[in-house]
Amino acid sequence: MICSAINILLVACQPQESRVGNSHVKIPSYQSNGVFASARLRGPLQLKQECLYVNDILIIFPEGYAEWDAKNQILTYKDKKIALGEELDLVGGSGQYELDNHQIKNLSPSCDHKSLWLAG
Repeated sequence: MICSAINILLVACQPQESRVGNSHVKIPSYQSNGVFASARLRGPLQLKQECLYVNDILIIFPEGYAEWDAKNQILTYKDKKIALGEELDLVGGSGQYELDNHQIKNLSPSCDHKSLWLAG
C-alpha cells in the first residue's frame, strides 16, 4: 500500500511535456524512389498551425530526410539547418493532393494542402 502511494507520487511529480505555441510540427512525407523532379522553390520557411510552408505552399519531404527541432524552431533537411523566416531553397515539383494523397504520410488535418511541393 505504501509502495503504491509512493509510486503515484513519483509519477505525478515527473516533469510534463510543454506544448508551447506551434512548437509541435508534423512533417508530412512521401516514400522516395530516389528520382526527384528538378524544379525549384525558394522562399522563407513558414510555420502555420503545425505545418511547414514556403510561399504558402505545403512542403512534403522525402521520408527520413527532414527533422523539426521544436525547442529552437529549426528544420534540418539534408543536414542543413533552416530557422523560421530563413530562405529555404528546394528542388522538387508541385503536387496535387487529390492525385498524390495515397503516397503522403503524417499529414496533419490542420495543414492547408491545396498547394503541395514534393521536395527532392
